[in-house]
Amino acid sequence: MNQTQSTHDPKMRKNERGAALITSLLISTLLLVAGGALIQITSMSTANTVDATAETQAYYGAEAGLQAALNALRGNAAHTGSALPTGMTTINFRNAVIASSSNDCPNGVNGDPTAAARLSRWLPYSNTQTAGTRVTVGTSPTVQYDVVVSLPPGDVLPASPLKPGRLLIQATGYGPRSARKQMSMIVARAAFDPTVPAMMTLVGAPAGVPAMSFDSGNSANHVYSGVDHAGLAGTLPAFGTTNVLDNTQATADASRNTTSLPASAIVGLPTYLQSPAAARAFLDQMQAAAIFGAAQSPPTATYLPNGGSGNPTGFTFVKGDYTMGSGSGSGILVVTGELTTNGSTDFNGLCFVLGRGWVNRNGGGGGAFYGATFVADVDWPAQNPALTNFGAPIFNFNGAGNATMQYDSAAIDNALNLLPAPVLGVCEY
Repeated sequence: MNQTQSTHDPKMRKNERGAALITSLLISTLLLVAGGALIQITSMSTANTVDATAETQAYYGAEAGLQAALNALRGNAAHTGSALPTGMTTINFRNAVIASSSNDCPNGVNGDPTAAARLSRWLPYSNTQTAGTRVTVGTSPTVQYDVVVSLPPGDVLPASPLKPGRLLIQATGYGPRSARKQMSMIVARAAFDPTVPAMMTLVGAPAGVPAMSFDSGNSANHVYSGVDHAGLAGTLPAFGTTNVLDNTQATADASRNTTSLPASAIVGLPTYLQSPAAARAFLDQMQAAAIFGAAQSPPTATYLPNGGSGNPTGFTFVKGDYTMGSGSGSGILVVTGELTTNGSTDFNGLCFVLGRGWVNRNGGGGGAFYGATFVADVDWPAQNPALTNFGAPIFNFNGAGNATMQYDSAAIDNALNLLPAPVLGVCEY
């Protein structure tokens, strides 16, 4: 064995001293770096989890703000104890968007100075008369929100006392660790297209073939008027038709009575009457709403699946024929069969005779209808195959006596308020 190559000679291994120490230090350093990275990753993960939880809590705060504002707009929230402005009895889409009525300003002074409408008269802010305060929905941890009500971009506030058709609700939610979330929604005032083209709108068959059956009576004591009984809106045609033949017939027949001008006109229709399919969808929607409302406690609607009679109040849906007796009714009445009214029948609101499209107005009394009426002959439920055209509507006045049918914007507005304001869209940003 060559001694010069032997590693057992201590003198030959002097240059290897400390190698184990260096190796241990290198391995320890790598382990320390890996451990530090793991600790940092764990710490960041924990912080991210905490931040994500705070963001979620802020999101829930913003969502609570939208729900609270919607609840107030639907008339389900009591106002503060401060005196309401003169002429204001409850919330509506107009006073919700105007700061002086939306915010808690007793007698118009010394109240919430916020320039934007924030519903402090209706929502439980920590101080309803101090700007910048919030509504607290949770304290462990603290979750809060505030809201701002405005018109959607491009919309214009109509002249008083008319109400806007839509509102933009913006809610900011606040969570722990300065977390913030913003959400917005657009709410419509009416559950369906609120267009009213005439005191009575009669949807005819294409080109008036077959022609509608129309007999408005023959007496100066029969009054048909498109002049707003409430005095708030402009004059409408007494009768609205959809073709030349029906319009000619209505104009000539209505002239035998006391009828405002224009007695009849060809009018545009609300979206739900622009086709039989749209009318059927509208009836489906209204039937579902009535069934749901009738099942509530207390009920918010009346649903009659097999026809009936009486003096309707609130929201009433009748599947079949309906006879209104002497007395007063109000609200929204939907009849899918034949509607018959007797002498001294009064009604204030919206009346939809869609389905069979037949109205019999009997005399012998002094009944008055204030609001608006829609009549259309459409197959509901749909035939097989479903019809693609409307049939001919029927309106007959039988007998003597006084009778008034007049457009009334206030009665219509009150009727529209019976159904919850629908949400058109929600977004987070």
